[in-house]
Amino acid sequence: MDNKDDAETEMPPGYRFSPTDEELVMYYLKNKVFDKPLPADVIRDIDASHIYSSHPKSIVGNSSWVESERYFFIRRDENFNGESKKAQIVGNGIGFWKSVGEEEPIYNSDGDIFAFKITFIYFSGPVSRPKRTHWRLEEYRLPLESNTNDLKREEWMAARLLRGSDYNRCV
Repeated sequence: MDNKDDAETEMPPGYRFSPTDEELVMYYLKNKVFDKPLPADVIRDIDASHIYSSHPKSIVGNSSWVESERYFFIRRDENFNGESKKAQIVGNGIGFWKSVGEEEPIYNSDGDIFAFKITFIYFSGPVSRPKRTHWRLEEYRLPLESNTNDLKREEWMAARLLRGSDYNRCV
């Protein structure tokens, strides 16, 4: 795994990494899945078991985080069963990630599906008394195609972790 603490250090001063859904999938996730060079080395690798079992603050680390979003390549590991869970408990019940809505197809300008996206919200506290926070995680995966070897497509996802505008008032 890539152990970079601050992926943004690869960007020149004044530049911000803020790709559209299509750019994130077509230029980064697809290249990662098929072992092609990335346009820029700005996305950190993380295991699924780590991202879904950790508080968002521990995922982004202690670095000064100026941007409101971070990007990750999520590697599905042996502890991740491949299903998007409705509620994934974090730590000793300090909170949980909960999917909101269903996985949705993302279409390109030609009307073809190029990816699927599902959104998770982080809630603090126990599932019985949740408190919604400002943290949101958007997960992207490539569509599976019946005529190809889909093991690589299933191994990696891309994620956008967003810190909402109520950051200073929320957990």
